[in-house]
Amino acid sequence: MNKRGLVVLTVGAVALVVAGGLFASNMGFKLNYGLDGPGPQAPALPPTGIHDLALPYNQQTSLVTAADVRADVNATVPGSFASLARWVTQLDVQEVYTGGATFPQPGSNVNFNLTPGDGYRIKVSAPVNYIIVGSHDPGLVLNFIGPGPNAPALPPTGLQGFGYPYHATAATASDLRNEINAVVPGGFVSLARWVYETDVQEVYTGGSTFPQPGSNVNFALTPGAGYRIKVSTDVAYVPSHY
Repeated sequence: MNKRGLVVLTVGAVALVVAGGLFASNMGFKLNYGLDGPGPQAPALPPTGIHDLALPYNQQTSLVTAADVRADVNATVPGSFASLARWVTQLDVQEVYTGGATFPQPGSNVNFNLTPGDGYRIKVSAPVNYIIVGSHDPGLVLNFIGPGPNAPALPPTGLQGFGYPYHATAATASDLRNEINAVVPGGFVSLARWVYETDVQEVYTGGSTFPQPGSNVNFALTPGAGYRIKVSTDVAYVPSHY
């Protein structure tokens, strides 16, 4: 499965010409995002059904909370939603919403609000062709939070979710690194993605080595995927796009 098709539509295309150049445009998207379910030997062996997920910066008006995503996914394949996770920057903890009354992780199963530009990890119990519809907000500033004075012993350590724009010009992890460093030199530390097939987080730092097997690959960035980015200082970032 895992077939992903992206349709890009101009939505009331707002284009301003400033000093002879194109200033901004608003694009609409319809994405068929393939979410594969667990393998036959899960949870003992991967895959367990976890995927990265990013919604358009202006998502459907019906999607406001994690519970709304649960309802949307289950409307496609009943009972297929298992959980939605986000990274809480201020606490350096992953918060997981399952839709159940309890979850064995402190502070979890909160029906958190969806935040434009955030990246998530979704888990499904069966294959889902999830149709995502929305548009881009070209003026949205992503305020990445740098480490606190007591990091890395205490949070925050500069790690947060990042929702990749569907029509971003940064095609690879190194392209994103260059964009971040163009805003704040040395601001980029790492970018992480979840590898569905192996249930492993892969981390790109831009260096030649990284103390994690299979990491520091300059992986391609995928429409519909969310990532986890780490910065060395506060960065106000507006993603470039087509």
